[in-house]
Amino acid sequence: MAEEKKQTPPKFVYNCVRCGQYCSKVTGVNVHFNDINRWRKNGMLPSISQNIGMSMAGGFPQLVLEPKENETGCPLYDKENKNCQIYNDMPLNCQAYPLGYNGEKYFVMDKACKGLGEGEMTAEQLKVQRNAAKEDYEARVESNTLVPLLYSIIMGNLVDQSRKAMENMTDEQKDQLQDMLKEEED
Repeated sequence: MAEEKKQTPPKFVYNCVRCGQYCSKVTGVNVHFNDINRWRKNGMLPSISQNIGMSMAGGFPQLVLEPKENETGCPLYDKENKNCQIYNDMPLNCQAYPLGYNGEKYFVMDKACKGLGEGEMTAEQLKVQRNAAKEDYEARVESNTLVPLLYSIIMGNLVDQSRKAMENMTDEQKDQLQDMLKEEED
């Protein structure tokens, strides 16, 4: 008679309860080039792009889904109905939540998440969650390398264009500009 092998339950058990705790309070959902490329390929980018902005909260430029003016939370989260408008194709950051990965190990990013310990988690669900966390980490590393570079190139070009425009201004135009700037200060 073969001995039955008992499966130990996973240490990480999570099932989204759609409470909106994270979604309604987050200030800028991280977005990666992988997300943008995926949304472009499946035709969702035009409806999402107006919500993509730049955040300097981490000390360097990052792409984020910016909260709507005078609001908090993800701009794609419907607080009234507690529903993500892109639930089936949400950013990698959200797919991984609340599980994180730092290149070496997995960790829980938000121990107050109401979905932790809820329901059951199969080995397959755990694998999917871990893959999402790892993919989010890899995409974040790539984006965190490229976004600041693109930002510096764009800003450098803007500075060059401004300098050239100033060089081509007449003395009268320069005086008018100075007057406008003084009015702004007052």
